[in-house]
Amino acid sequence: MTVISVSNPRAVDDKSTVSRVERVILGGTFDPVHNGHLISAQELARSMDYSRITLMPCGEAYHKDGASRSEHRLNMLKIAVQDIDSLGIDDREVLRQGATYTVDTLTELRHELGPDTHLVWVMGTDAALSLDKWHQWQQIFALANVIVISRAGEPELTLPHWPATQVDNVETFKQHVSGSYYQVGLTPINLSSSEVRQAINHHESVDNHVPHAVIEYIEQHGLYRGLN
Repeated sequence: MTVISVSNPRAVDDKSTVSRVERVILGGTFDPVHNGHLISAQELARSMDYSRITLMPCGEAYHKDGASRSEHRLNMLKIAVQDIDSLGIDDREVLRQGATYTVDTLTELRHELGPDTHLVWVMGTDAALSLDKWHQWQQIFALANVIVISRAGEPELTLPHWPATQVDNVETFKQHVSGSYYQVGLTPINLSSSEVRQAINHHESVDNHVPHAVIEYIEQHGLYRGLN
């Protein structure tokens, strides 16, 4: 792996500090949340030795036409993670009015958590490749680190235009409060929310793909069948 030296990544001063705060955010539409989301998030926590991954549903999903109302997506997510200790939820983007941008969310988090928190935004390879089209994308690295998730066995991305340092060691990465990125391969899961929505719309079973309590919520509210 090539280590790219760019603008100064901020590191925690005392590397021996055990109680250092970590916040790892995995954003998404979660429309609906499915087992693939939950399995991958838990695998990420284990592989990176994080105590918790925070799932953050986006607000009005202005970039995805026809998305379910944010209240339903948030409620389903709450149901799905209620018995999983390693997963939490941050609802700030759902509660925020109007279009929401990652840089705004990270600015809020950095202000709340302080300058020495190891703050991480998690994204997939597709998002990573188009990151330079995001609103104020370069500022993301001044506020946080980034983890890029790929499928295990896939080649790593080459991202020389990112204003961040690529790190290839987990412990070194976790010492950075911002300005670095790490690429990790997780077990491939061939499942998407769009496939789940389509199956429900066609009255097909999704019992093996979605938590049972979430399925009950979907049925109760008539989601994905033109009833909501």
